[in-house]
Amino acid sequence: MRRPSNRSSGRPESLAAERQRSLPHARRANPNTPRRAGIATGAALLLATGLASWASLACDRTSQAAADPAHEAELKELVEVLSPLGKTVTSDITDKRFLRGRELLAQLGASDRACGQRALEMLKSQPEDGKPRPVDVERALLDVGARAAPEDARPLLETLVTEYGPSLDLRTEATLLLAETAPKRAVEILGPLVAQAHPGKTLPPPEFIVEAFTRACDTIGRSPVPELADVATNLYMDETARIRAVKKLGHRTDPLALKALQAILVESTGDGYLRRMAAQGLRDTLSREDGCEVFKKVAEREADLNFIEFLRDLIEKNCSRG
Repeated sequence: MRRPSNRSSGRPESLAAERQRSLPHARRANPNTPRRAGIATGAALLLATGLASWASLACDRTSQAAADPAHEAELKELVEVLSPLGKTVTSDITDKRFLRGRELLAQLGASDRACGQRALEMLKSQPEDGKPRPVDVERALLDVGARAAPEDARPLLETLVTEYGPSLDLRTEATLLLAETAPKRAVEILGPLVAQAHPGKTLPPPEFIVEAFTRACDTIGRSPVPELADVATNLYMDETARIRAVKKLGHRTDPLALKALQAILVESTGDGYLRRMAAQGLRDTLSREDGCEVFKKVAEREADLNFIEFLRDLIEKNCSRG
């Protein structure tokens, strides 16, 4: 019976012996000679070389990332996708670019300060082709700058809100962004402007001043109702501003807000749309009993047949006992 060979024994010492037999130079070398030190030194050198290569690769990657700290490529793509295309471009391409633009806006707006600063630099600089930038591109760059670098953007936002020159679209965007990124400062700037029926200089559209002022007040916990009531009840105010103010008042239970809505409800200006919104605001804020009492009293004295029909429908839907 043959004895099993060391090859099949599976013991570590047998494997070591087999390896020694397979290497001619190993049979000649004494395992206790300084060669082990040489092997260790070689291994150390290989390890050091590997670490150096890894470090070099890491440095290359870091340098590559540092070469574009402001997301230059993404900002350029944002400008490209928001620039107008030819009239022959199909809708699927237009839709794809629009969605990509929204994606980039969200991504870059949530980026770091360097990205925001670069967006502001691009906005202030002259385009390479010498042509005016499309308004959508200007608004996008301002949006990224204000969100990613709000402190850096604040002086520009304030200038755009208060000084004539740039397009009204850009100034409107600046007004809303100032309320979002610097609400306390927005209240200070917009407060004196919001109720001006005849401002002495060209301002952003009044309805957006009302909107921005209200948002800023809500953010810092300051009631906008006094200013909103003034705007809503002032017959000399811009109609779009009055409409926006009435909509804002319709969600508030402040006594002054309710008083302003009731005043508009009985207003005999012929602005049926404004009065309808005031009625809907009262419906949503007053108790059912109080609201129905107000609507019935107004209906009894109303002369406008169309508004009488509106009030009857409102009373039927909200005051009838089911």
